[in-house]
Amino acid sequence: DKSYFEDDSLFGDSTSGSDSDSDDSGDESDLTDEVEKADDEEKSNEATTVLPEESQSPTDEIDSLLIELNQTLESSDPLSKSKSQSTSIHPPMSGAASSKEADPKSRKSWAVTDYIPITTSSDFHSLLPNPALSFPFELDDFQKQAVLRLERSECVFLAAHTSAGKTVCAEYAIALAKKHCTRAIYTSPIKALSNQKYRDFRNKFGEDVGLITGDMQINADGSCLIMTTEILRSMLYRGADLVRDIEWVIFDEVHYINDSERGVVWEEVIIMLPDYVNLIFLSATTPNTIEFSEWIGRTKRKPVHVIRTNYRPVPLSHHLWAGHKMHAIMEGKSGFSPKGYAEATKALMPAAAREAEEKKKKGGGGGGNAKGTAGRGKPTAASTRPGSKMLSWQQQGSKQDWISLTRHLEREGLMPTVTFSFSKKKCEEIADNLRSLDLNTAAERNLVQSFAIQTVARLSPKDQCLPQVIKTVEMVKRGIGVHHGGLLPILKEMVEILFSRGLVKILFATETFAMGVNMPARCVVFNSIRKHDGVQFRELQPGEYTQMAGRAGRRGLDKVGTVILCCFGDTPPPQTILRNMLTGSSTKLQSQFRLTYTMILNLLRVEDMSVEGMIKRSFSEFATQRALTTNEYPKLLTRGTKTLLKLDEEFKQDADSRISCEDVEEYYFASRKVLSSNNQLLSYILGSGGTGGGAFVAGRVILVTSARKHQYVRAPAIVLRSPDASSKSSNSNGADDLVCICMVLLPQSFTSSKDDEQQKGLKLGALNYVGDANGRFFAIHKVHLNDILLVSSTKYKIDSKIFYKEDASKGARQVPSFGNPFASARSMKSRDDNPFAGMKVRGKNGDTSSQSKGTGLSQETQLVDEAMSYLVNAENAEMNSGLDLLDLRDCAKSMHQGNSAMEFGSACDRLEHEIAIVRQFRSHYHPNLERHYVTVERKETLRSRVETLRHLLSNESLQLFPDFLQRKAMLQSLGYVDENDTVCLKGRVACEVNTCEGLIVTEMVFEGMLNELEPAEIVASLSALLFQEKTDEDLDSELPERLVSSCERMKAIAIDLGQRQKDFGLPVDPLEYCSNSLKMGLVHVVYEWATGVPFSSICELTDVQEGSIVRCITRLDELCREVRNCARVVGNPTLYRKMEAASEAIKRDIVFASSLYVS
Repeated sequence: DKSYFEDDSLFGDSTSGSDSDSDDSGDESDLTDEVEKADDEEKSNEATTVLPEESQSPTDEIDSLLIELNQTLESSDPLSKSKSQSTSIHPPMSGAASSKEADPKSRKSWAVTDYIPITTSSDFHSLLPNPALSFPFELDDFQKQAVLRLERSECVFLAAHTSAGKTVCAEYAIALAKKHCTRAIYTSPIKALSNQKYRDFRNKFGEDVGLITGDMQINADGSCLIMTTEILRSMLYRGADLVRDIEWVIFDEVHYINDSERGVVWEEVIIMLPDYVNLIFLSATTPNTIEFSEWIGRTKRKPVHVIRTNYRPVPLSHHLWAGHKMHAIMEGKSGFSPKGYAEATKALMPAAAREAEEKKKKGGGGGGNAKGTAGRGKPTAASTRPGSKMLSWQQQGSKQDWISLTRHLEREGLMPTVTFSFSKKKCEEIADNLRSLDLNTAAERNLVQSFAIQTVARLSPKDQCLPQVIKTVEMVKRGIGVHHGGLLPILKEMVEILFSRGLVKILFATETFAMGVNMPARCVVFNSIRKHDGVQFRELQPGEYTQMAGRAGRRGLDKVGTVILCCFGDTPPPQTILRNMLTGSSTKLQSQFRLTYTMILNLLRVEDMSVEGMIKRSFSEFATQRALTTNEYPKLLTRGTKTLLKLDEEFKQDADSRISCEDVEEYYFASRKVLSSNNQLLSYILGSGGTGGGAFVAGRVILVTSARKHQYVRAPAIVLRSPDASSKSSNSNGADDLVCICMVLLPQSFTSSKDDEQQKGLKLGALNYVGDANGRFFAIHKVHLNDILLVSSTKYKIDSKIFYKEDASKGARQVPSFGNPFASARSMKSRDDNPFAGMKVRGKNGDTSSQSKGTGLSQETQLVDEAMSYLVNAENAEMNSGLDLLDLRDCAKSMHQGNSAMEFGSACDRLEHEIAIVRQFRSHYHPNLERHYVTVERKETLRSRVETLRHLLSNESLQLFPDFLQRKAMLQSLGYVDENDTVCLKGRVACEVNTCEGLIVTEMVFEGMLNELEPAEIVASLSALLFQEKTDEDLDSELPERLVSSCERMKAIAIDLGQRQKDFGLPVDPLEYCSNSLKMGLVHVVYEWATGVPFSSICELTDVQEGSIVRCITRLDELCREVRNCARVVGNPTLYRKMEAASEAIKRDIVFASSLYVS
């Protein structure tokens, strides 16, 4: 049955004000149509699959539906728990659902792993006679599979190691777009990679390649456009015309979706792209590729072909650098080598310790394993370096250590080498240590010098004299380079190009080089395996290590890629850490989806998508939404709703049959209230164990209600055994599983049948035994606390062991949960008959039964008759004046005092009041109350189940829905959105700002702050919204008073916005929100730059590195354009002209030097 694929509750209705007629607005009306189509099939299923009877009464049908609904809701419980904890990919489901999933006929997978059969090269060429692009080399199998899928216009997820050749897939899609006269969009996570790809693709495809970044557009009409994911998102929100022409979108480095700050952008773009666009995902190997592809396919309603390979064209060899030697710890696909680790440990030992170890071995003291050796090295380290705070293996190398390593790499022919160090400062420091080395030949030096001169010629004479420019040029001449975020962009590109040409022999880089630059090396060196992730220092994760180590090994040039981990302390890193890093599984793709104000405002403006629709389609909600549709909840909800309407109608029609019981509905709700209150109080007093302070002593008379299960209401019962800890099941839910064993008086309407399979073999003393005496029936039942209507003060002295024996119950069969379990009960002989008459039948030896047995039975019958008379008396007492209630305060005297006792006392008062209300209803005294009560209980239980299921399928069950409502209320309070969810002028202004916190900018515009400032002061104050590094933020006294005042007002706006968010229930600390949104570290620097001060002079005003200053100012130009657009929307020509002037003031010299990749 594939019908649910066409009608998927994943795309339910919306309440965010979108007037769309798209798939977001399909809700129960669609589900009803679907159910009506399959009506006959469902009717037959209801009659055959739920209960074993061949023909079912309407009551049985309702009970079967309730069973199904109950199982459904129970299976959804773990789901709701998993939502609050984490984004699980496989939520727990009911057994039925799991088996359905396994059946390919009943469930289709959107992630397709089937490969097209290709045995020889000729097979591939016969399947692809006219390729859109030919390659000068034979493609690998995974590349052939990808190309064939692209030719069929199918979505592809390609997961392969770094340098495996994933770009082939992207290039073929671009060629297809060119052939079909459509567009291909190539998105990258960072701007540097965009620039590099532009150069690569332009060399391959010529002039038809364009580049769109925040600060420039080149050939925006090209058939292949390269941009960051944020640019594509902006185009989708704006509804840009070029989106209509897109055939392919290529997402490179898609594992960047794990980025906590920017990962949400990938999800937004994937969800918003039109259905006709084909998607290509290029990713490093991840463990949950299938699940991620399943989400994409389900969201886009088209299959995604997953092509995974662990093939590495150049195998890696991993080594520890210890004692000026390389020690192999893993080669290719072979496992971790403890032998190599032990050798490295030994090499790092001080000479004295090594000699002692040798003597010990010769003396027969045992070789000791690697762990033992490592352990013995640590105290030595501590003794040799007593002042060292860090562990020995985390120590950094000295100048001599690095010279020795570099000489070794040069000698062994392992250059070019990338050395990863997780600190900008450390990269510079190590490079400075190698000032005495020259790794280039004279010819190479000349080539480097000529390229460096061309590069530096792009700068003004003053900028050419910057210390960083001079230092970097001098360094690259010697074949040494550094690459990190603090480097000027043009210098960074110069280093990258020289490295790709083999003219930089050793490059010291931070982690961004591995992510953003596609440049393999012969060898990769790790200065350390610890990094700071923004929160704390930690070891590298296996996925991070694989990403960086994968840069080793150039295809077609190297047989093996060498990876070296430096050990400069007295011990190598612990073996467990190394094993995990080298052989552990890479990081899962996990949703970082969150709501932002810009997203909400943009979605409220567009017709094709609502905020709820976006949340439902997000990867974070995927597990829940998939489970809901897989379990066919929508169909079940529609069935339940239809049945409920039918029951309500029948109940109205049967009003005439409820004479003297007209208030049974009100009576039912009042009874439920009493049952709930009683359950809470009794659970409390039973918390200390025992009989609950005497409330449940054997012989206590109570009233119990179990209408749907056992067909009795306010039935008298005698307690035979009190609840205790042993009655809790191992999967107990607490007090709800506490049960007492009772002898229950069954209603007068109860009838027995001679042939009851349930009662065969049961004797008095067994659980679920049904007997009769004095013309009435009784049963021995487990009674749950939530079935107890009241506890009376009456108690009788009875021998409970006669009525309930634990061992007699062990073989007892369980009573069915629904229907009447006593329909064919086998009764005891009544009092009027001879009490001995049944002995011959029951005895094993017929007439030979002894007189002693007869006497025992006579006594047993007497006790039963006596107990029955107690129960009948209790029933009469309740029907006349009402049983006296047990004062539960007396039972709980020893449990509490003070406020606790007062609260318990007031709860007891409420219970007594509720019982008094119940006794005022006429239904309470009706002789056939059970029949009417059961009808109401079935109806209301079904209503409750249907409401719960409706909630599960509604927007309210979405994890982020409360967050959305709070944020929307906040926007309404500020006037960004009106009460009809229509975006107002302030909201339209906020939509223009994407580079920083849009609310702060909007408030600044509407308060008129920027109108009062000069262009240089405007850009200086706006820089606080973009700068991200932690530095000294005290504003300089030399700054104009207006600028200082403007910064203070910005802080006040931020604190006010933070406080408002807190007031609306969002987890925001106003001061923290202010400090995260505004950083004043570059206000003075940017002000001086905008007034015309040279770059060399502004660098002296701060410790912030040159690259960070340039990055802030280039992003500032983008923000100026956005604020200019805000002024246009508001209709403020003065601010518009000021923003144009501000943009011109900062666009000069080295900050806006053109990229080497682009020009």
